[in-house]
Amino acid sequence: MGTGGKPTKPAIRGLGPRRAAIAWALVVVLAVLSAYGPALLDLGLGIAVGLIVLVTLYAWAVRRIIFGGRPISRHNRAGYWIGGALLVVGGAHAPDVLLALAGDQGTATIAYASTETGSHGTRYKQCWVELPDGDVERLSRTGPCPAPDGTEHTVVYSPSGLVGPILTSRGGLMWWWAAGFGLAGIAALTTTAVRTVRGPDLPYRPTAKGR
Repeated sequence: MGTGGKPTKPAIRGLGPRRAAIAWALVVVLAVLSAYGPALLDLGLGIAVGLIVLVTLYAWAVRRIIFGGRPISRHNRAGYWIGGALLVVGGAHAPDVLLALAGDQGTATIAYASTETGSHGTRYKQCWVELPDGDVERLSRTGPCPAPDGTEHTVVYSPSGLVGPILTSRGGLMWWWAAGFGLAGIAALTTTAVRTVRGPDLPYRPTAKGR
């Protein structure tokens, strides 16, 4: 306190338990949406967006808001990044979940393979198939066609065209991959959140009155 000046209140760094719990809930929801939402449209986009959002959430929401810029314990850092990594890996099969819930199974015809150019100039093979309704769509995953043009193949596809088709039967969809890794990622992030809120390293924990 300076001479003749008003006393300054020390800044409260970090959040209390209740607000930290709410902030963690938002972090978990945003991490799940960023890992699975873009992956429905494109695997590469899903990985890129998922990682960018995870880094942003850690640097801004976790470190600066929840912890107030104070050091984060090794266990909490590991829990966050393990949980985030599990979500990104699970997002690789996000289209399978949507197709398992709202997809139709039928017989598609291999139409042709094309060579596409990605956003970073990389070139890759993309297979296109003719669906039972007559529409020609590209598969949800890149790579050469599994059979010559004109070959018929079992397909699961989205009538709305929201996600690309997958050349497999309903029983072959890897929805369990996305669900398993997703639940494991949510569990890891939730455990980190609980350990933060209830543990001794939460930066700001108000004392009870009378103490």
